[in-house]
Order: sequence, then structure tokens, then C-alpha cells
Amino acid sequence: MDDFNQAKYIQEFQKEKYDRCIFNVPKGYKVFIEAHWKASGYKSLNSYVNALIEADMKRVAQNNKQDLSCTKD
Repeated sequence: MDDFNQAKYIQEFQKEKYDRCIFNVPKGYKVFIEAHWKASGYKSLNSYVNALIEADMKRVAQNNKQDLSCTKD
């Protein structure tokens, strides 16, 4: 009988469901980022980064809509 390997299951699930994005910050900067996302009420760095990306993409989309409406005249 095969034993269930929880770690392998999680790894396979994440590989199937998520894309990984790895980025670098200057040495020592991570501690400031961590303090900031925690103080801002986020549960993880991942949720903070995703929220920033989503907000920026919405802002750009909104700006593009405004720009397009200005050029229709």
C-alpha cells in the first residue's frame, strides 16, 4: 500500500494551479517590506504583492479607458 505523501501532493497542486514569480530586492530591504505588509494588514507577502499588481493593473486599465474616450472626438 502506497503511503500518502502530503508534501508531494501540495507541491504538485501548486505546480498545476499557480505560476511562480521570483523577484529580487536589495540586501536588507526585505525586512522593511515585511514590516510594511504586516502593518498594512496583509496576511502574507504573496497577498500584498498580488493586491499591488491587481490595483496597478486596474489603474492602468482605467487610465486607458479615459485616454480612449478622449480620442474618440
